[in-house]
Parts: sequence; C-alpha cells; structure tokens
Amino acid sequence: MGYEGILFDLFGTLVPPFPMDAHREAIGACARHLGIDEAACHREWGETYGARSRGGFASIAENLGVVAQNTGSTASPESLSEAEAIYHRFTRASLMPAAGAIETLQWLRAAGFRLGLVTNCAIDVPLLWPESPLSEYFSCCAFSCRVGVPKPAAAIYQYALAALDLRPEETLYVGDGSDGELSGAARCRLRPVLLRVDLSNAYDAAREDVENWAGPSIDDLGGLRELLR
Repeated sequence: MGYEGILFDLFGTLVPPFPMDAHREAIGACARHLGIDEAACHREWGETYGARSRGGFASIAENLGVVAQNTGSTASPESLSEAEAIYHRFTRASLMPAAGAIETLQWLRAAGFRLGLVTNCAIDVPLLWPESPLSEYFSCCAFSCRVGVPKPAAAIYQYALAALDLRPEETLYVGDGSDGELSGAARCRLRPVLLRVDLSNAYDAAREDVENWAGPSIDDLGGLRELLR
C-alpha cells in the first residue's frame, strides 16, 4: 500500500547515535564545575533518566540541582546555570544531522510525505531543536519530555499520528531500534523500518529490537528512497 507519512526517531537516525564518550565527558565537566564527585554525578544522572525523559525537570539546571542534592552537595544558582551551559554545548553538538539526513528529508517533503519526529529526550532537546537545520522539515515533534511519556508506550506514537492526521497503516516508523521503539511502533500498527548504525559508542549497544529484527531494514537514510519506490 502507499504511505502518506513517516515518523522518525532522532538519535541514531536523523543525528548520530547518542555518543557515550562525549556525554560522559560533559557530565564529568558539569560535576567538576559543581564540585561533585564525578562517579556519583554519573550515577545520579542515570538514576534521574526516567523523570528527565518524562518531563520531570523544567531545565537541565534543575536536574543537576537534584543530582547535587542526591550526592550531598549544594550548588548555587550561578554554578548550576554555568553547568547547564556546559551540557547545552554537548546537546547542540549532538543534534548535528547524520550523513544524508537533510537530502533525504528534502526528497520526502518534495514527494508530499507528512513528516514527524518521535524521540525520547530531556527538556534540552526541544529547547535547542529550533537551532537544528533538521527542524524545518517536521510538522510535528513528539518529544517524550513534552508529551509526558517515552517510547515504546503507545501514547507517544498516537500523539504524532493525531497531529499529522495519519492512520498507522499508512505510516512508516524509522529508527535505530533503541528503547524498544520498533516493537512499540508495530504494536501501534505502524510499519517499522530499522536503520542499522554503528552502536559501539552507545550506552545501550545490546538492543533486542536490533538483534531479533526480521522486518525491513536500511543501512543509511538514502535507502528510504528505494524502499518507498
């Protein structure tokens, strides 16, 4: 059947996979700036991931303040603002388009597809998203921290479908298999496509959706053109 729309994952799909080494450096820099033990800061940052991805913090500074409290430290508003700026630099760098992303999105939009973004993220991503050259191509962005629920919950896919006035059967979902997103999309009756990427620098290199995937897959975003033809 013909497709009318495509929902995209962000990290590992439109931008490179979330970079573990650069992220650890950024968190370490924040910890040093705040006077927090680096190992404890990394641990508490991981512990607050669930709340962060559901919009539990109004800012990265607020999240870092909770991390500081949980490690028995006190951080001034000024130091938290400066640490937030450090983390925002990391996020900006992480939102650079992956190879072929812009060209693929241009082709899809010219072909008349409705395009949406569905991503698990903290509040820094929607805050900085307008600065990304990718942002202009999307009519709907379902950020988990704004929707209040992360993938693979059905609600986040349904939010994007409703915003784009799409039926799941006429919609592709393209992602690198993080967070059980392909299985979640399939349960919502979307047509998931795996984008195979190098996960050697990812926190979650072992992914069930990738290891057990038997559906359609592409090796780069340009492969969508052939798939849709």
